[in-house]
Amino acid sequence: MCGRYVSTTTPARLAEIFAADPSDISAMPRFNVAPGARVPVVTEENDDHVIAEFRWGLIPHWSREDLGTRLSNARGETVWDKPSFRDAVRRHRVIVPMDGFYEWAPAAPDGPRTKAGRPAKRPHLFTRRDGGVLNVAGIASVWRRGEAPIGTFAVVTTEANGTMSPIHDRMPVIIDDDAIDRWLDTDDQPEDLIRPASDDLLNRWEVSTEVNDARNEGAHLVEPVDNTSTTLF
Repeated sequence: MCGRYVSTTTPARLAEIFAADPSDISAMPRFNVAPGARVPVVTEENDDHVIAEFRWGLIPHWSREDLGTRLSNARGETVWDKPSFRDAVRRHRVIVPMDGFYEWAPAAPDGPRTKAGRPAKRPHLFTRRDGGVLNVAGIASVWRRGEAPIGTFAVVTTEANGTMSPIHDRMPVIIDDDAIDRWLDTDDQPEDLIRPASDDLLNRWEVSTEVNDARNEGAHLVEPVDNTSTTLF
């Protein structure tokens, strides 16, 4: 799964990276993005790449209610068939640019502890080894039941690669740079792109358990830590 990530690249820089139309959205750097946040995504309009701001947590276009963050992830193995996702994956796919994403290892008796003294799950940050932006696969929908249309998305996940598997058995689907157009083109159904990333793509290191609380923010969250001395607050 994917439950938290880093988004620090500006919309203007994303427009350069993805050869997108200039964006009129602004976004502050965020080091602990959680479901429910409004964040930049790369979408396609009239065959052009566009940087837009969507909310993390898919609301299918046919839903009668705002589902909030319940559909923040979509399993790649079932995304083409599951009723909650199958329209979105066929009609509207996006790239979710991430500067890194977090995943949690189980708590260890001799590891970091919460303020209450209980063993805490240990967050790890995953980034591209070359320092670039991760092209994470997303499916999207524009929900029109409220006062104004809301663009929403879910992150597509797959089984873990060799870098991820010691920490978790799932990971986001990461699209190769040369396959971005295929993922965005809804005339194509690129099921072959839903696969684990190559083992040499990512770096990982353990970070502060402050990440466990989505209210915490700041560049210090991505710094490596000594897991014997980290606490939740």
